Amino acid sequence: MPNESINKMWKLGNHRLLLGDARKESDIAQLLGKEKASLLLCDPPYGVAYVESKQELLASQATKKFSAITGDGVEEDYYVFSKEWLEAVKPHLAAKNSFYIFNGDAKLRELLNTLNDIGYTKSSLLIWIKNHPVIGWKDYHLQHELILYGWYGKHAFFGQKDKSVLFYPKPHRSKLHPTMKPPGLLRRLIYHSSQPGDIVLDPFGGSGSTLIACEHLGRKCFMVECDEKYCQTIIDRWQKLTKGKVELLT
Repeated sequence: MPNESINKMWKLGNHRLLLGDARKESDIAQLLGKEKASLLLCDPPYGVAYVESKQELLASQATKKFSAITGDGVEEDYYVFSKEWLEAVKPHLAAKNSFYIFNGDAKLRELLNTLNDIGYTKSSLLIWIKNHPVIGWKDYHLQHELILYGWYGKHAFFGQKDKSVLFYPKPHRSKLHPTMKPPGLLRRLIYHSSQPGDIVLDPFGGSGSTLIACEHLGRKCFMVECDEKYCQTIIDRWQKLTKGKVELLT
């Protein structure tokens, strides 16, 4: 986790980006101030190895193609980790809100228990089907990711009712981040659970795909990322898309 520059924050057009810790309510408060998020959309670390082939799987034992994703494979109890960040964001959700949390099979029980214990409502389990599997040591190679959908308190849903199985090609291997999500998938979720001008909160920014999707849809993305390298990636992506000016707030 960052230390001396943990409270650095940037303004990217209508969006905000904080170099901070999603588990700290004080960091979430710094990011949002008095504003409230209508949608929580995030891909927290859940300890899954991401490789594309058997050759890569073997090679990954000796070298790492990507730097470690902070939090993935953490030794700490996943229930505690989930409770910390979900409690931190809770006071900053709008009266009507929704959440979409990407997760894997291995950590699903802990996440569901956490949501239930601290008062969130789990409505549906969505399944993102990829065009090719993640290669691993299991008998069945995983070709899907899970997305927990629900809300805290009350919620609103926009557009026609949708299906729980979502088919989107996995993005090509990118140097930006090893776990990038399909832009179309993110836009679909954002469209159903927010309105133009609403705030979408992403406490695990990664390469900034949620922010980019919000830029396309006219939403405001307020994002936390704990790795300064990825903060720069997010800034670079937004500037490349918009040619806009970034303002350092703190």
